[in-house]
Amino acid sequence: MGEDGHRHLLAVTLGGSESVDSWLELLRQLLERGLRGVRLVIADGHAGLAAAARQSLPEAQLQRCTVHLTRNVLAKAPWRLRGRLGKDTSAIFEAPSLQDARKRLEALQAGLGRQVPEAMECLRDGFAAATCFFSFPKAHWKRLRSTNGLERLHGEVKRRIRSVGAFPDRASALRLITAVALDVTGIWDDRRYLDMALLTSNPDIVE
Repeated sequence: MGEDGHRHLLAVTLGGSESVDSWLELLRQLLERGLRGVRLVIADGHAGLAAAARQSLPEAQLQRCTVHLTRNVLAKAPWRLRGRLGKDTSAIFEAPSLQDARKRLEALQAGLGRQVPEAMECLRDGFAAATCFFSFPKAHWKRLRSTNGLERLHGEVKRRIRSVGAFPDRASALRLITAVALDVTGIWDDRRYLDMALLTSNPDIVE
């Protein structure tokens, strides 16, 4: 996200795995190219990315995707309770404030949460990282609390990779992925994703 409020594709690269070293190398390249002023990193909770971001971008907060966290929580609950649990978990992240989110978490733990202790442990462990978005302007919350803004890009890259099957070498894979990424993100310049002026003019900062 740039200062203009538009999303920008910064890099496309291939890594042998989603390891700390792979993410560190990508972030190193971005920093060498002039990346500065990162305030928030939004990710799915992958430990490798989180560790790399803490090392390379110590000034940035790490927001865990609430959609991915909710899926992790539901995976630890029986099918018969997942509907109710999913609704109550989502309600936590849709609270009007961090204080209200904490109250909703406490209410869930005291009620339905008693039947799903493993799911509650997962939710408690991820709560702090999943609620960083509350320290930003309220108008930004919906888009900052998850990685949904990248799902179309990820989905299209995966679809094209599956259709090819196998690549003769890394270079050919990188060429295809780059072409797909540029095509999918071509519309980003036409749409302002966030009003960045709100970060300075009317921030909804909470404790």
